[in-house]
Amino acid sequence: MSHHPDMDELTAKGEDDSFEALASRLIDEYGPDRRDDVRAAIAAERRRFDDADIRSFLPVLVERSVRDRIEGG
Repeated sequence: MSHHPDMDELTAKGEDDSFEALASRLIDEYGPDRRDDVRAAIAAERRRFDDADIRSFLPVLVERSVRDRIEGG
């Protein structure tokens, strides 16, 4: 029997993919020596929005906050 993902699973997968792409882009930009900093900042910012009902703009919001953290702003 095959499993058919529901909308929540598909949305979560898409969100995870978006954040993985964000991590890759920021690691490329800030350098591999900042990899752990970038991933930690993304994880921390994602946790801030755990209870958000509307998730469409989370990658953009998280990116802005992570850039501020990494750049010391």
